[in-house]
Amino acid sequence: MLIRFLNFQSYSAQLNMAVDEAISIFVRNDKSLPTFRVYGWDRPSVTIGEFQKIEDINLEFCINHHVPVIRRPTGGKGILHYDDLTYSFSAKKEGIFRGNLFKSYGIISDILAKAFHFSGIEVETKKEKRGFNRSPLCFARSSFGEICFRGIKIVGSAQKRWTDGFLQQGTIPLYVNRNFVREIFKEKPEEISKIVGLAELFEGFNKEEFIENIKKALRDSGFQIVEESLHEEEFELAVKLLQEKYYQLEKALEKTFPA
Repeated sequence: MLIRFLNFQSYSAQLNMAVDEAISIFVRNDKSLPTFRVYGWDRPSVTIGEFQKIEDINLEFCINHHVPVIRRPTGGKGILHYDDLTYSFSAKKEGIFRGNLFKSYGIISDILAKAFHFSGIEVETKKEKRGFNRSPLCFARSSFGEICFRGIKIVGSAQKRWTDGFLQQGTIPLYVNRNFVREIFKEKPEEISKIVGLAELFEGFNKEEFIENIKKALRDSGFQIVEESLHEEEFELAVKLLQEKYYQLEKALEKTFPA
């Protein structure tokens, strides 16, 4: 299978979500190849899952500290982003990706596990199905297909599935701002202590080298890669989604908690 790889760029929280959704639309309409994208964030930002309660978040703190809060297209729990490596993968439900959520999770997890192996980090992949989780924090619990190092969750992932395709988004924290996590998620110290950045575990971790190892892992898994930029039409759709969807939550929050 031929896969498009979009190399690392940092955008705003709103634009990152809009770009991922735009890519998924183009992929599902056969206008773009299945796409693996790696990206970062232009400032500390919070994403929450598609069905997560907004009450899980200390919105007033976020407004006062200029931390955008955006609802992801995918499920899962809340994440404070900034010094991390985030990925998305969009594909149709065909070929190797024909099947259920757990099958596609497993394929992508195996690719990431290989990338860690190529980086000299031996990880384990959770095989248990997701259980009930009261915590608002994504990294407080691990579930099926997610990657751990010695019991510490180091990759958090979630999917959005349609009849014809899916979007998976995932995050690898490098460093964790525990003060912000504590304030934003109103979580107990013992839950926050479970969140550890990869660069905190491995002092010499190199993000650029790891991205190259993701490409190597994709090839090792039988995929062919073409490295491209975001298509102009995809970016135009992302801007439309940005204006019509992803700015709306931020505007609502500003009305609720005026600066």
